[in-house]
Amino acid sequence: MISTKAIVAYLVFALAATAFFGYLLFPDAALNTYVEQRLAVMAPGLQVTADSTRPTLLPPGVKMTAVGLSYDGQRLTQIATACIYPHLRSLLDANKKVRFTASLADGTLNGTAATSNDNPSGRLRFTVDLDQIRLERIDAFKKNERFTLTGLLRGHIANDVSPNPSSGGVNGRLSVAGLKIQLKEPFFSLNDLVMEKTDAEFTMSGGNIRLTALTFDGPMVEGRITGVIDIRQPMQDSRLNLSGNVKPRPDLIARLQESLPAVLENVRTLGTRGLNFRVRGTIDNPDLSMR
Repeated sequence: MISTKAIVAYLVFALAATAFFGYLLFPDAALNTYVEQRLAVMAPGLQVTADSTRPTLLPPGVKMTAVGLSYDGQRLTQIATACIYPHLRSLLDANKKVRFTASLADGTLNGTAATSNDNPSGRLRFTVDLDQIRLERIDAFKKNERFTLTGLLRGHIANDVSPNPSSGGVNGRLSVAGLKIQLKEPFFSLNDLVMEKTDAEFTMSGGNIRLTALTFDGPMVEGRITGVIDIRQPMQDSRLNLSGNVKPRPDLIARLQESLPAVLENVRTLGTRGLNFRVRGTIDNPDLSMR
């Protein structure tokens, strides 16, 4: 199972890389080969395919259709259309720039990407704004064996990536409105959780995802999570080192009393002090402990 933050980061990275390098080489057969080679250097395990790649006249650029994104052989999603437009002034400069737009899961991605001809295998810089993307339309989430997600994703992601793992990185701010987590197997008598607002700040660098803060607030629970995910191959073997605090609302406290009587000794203050917890283990086999 791939973590939500990793999925979103790789989706955005793939689109930005495809957008930039896609315009530098044409026609589509050569373009696809070139994109695969560049992604192999900067993001091993990430694959991009497209049914068609065609030039556009007004404005001048490239249009790609049915852009498939996969990571480590696992399908992430498919972008219906992606359009790439160069900053014309940059065509005469060493630092090339493009802007791109894409339709993804009923929402949109809009961003810019830039690199340098002086160092064609070096840094790729991009910024992307995400808006109204439906989580339930992302293929990677559909295949999750433990839960399903619904909600509208928005956010901003920027990076400065280099083939050298010690330099470059990704930072982002994401939010989901109306997040619903539907569990396929009940957890302490809970079948689902609804969050009115969920916000996350994170960075990715050197094979790690550092979760600066993940906050959530809903009618049954509110809380905060921080920590680090050590990315490994395959992705489900990535190591978790997370901790946080969750404050259940009265309705949830009543439902949990039957399942966690030892933990909920002082029910009257639970909604104020909350429950501290840790998550260790791997993405595929997490180990949850409360303290």
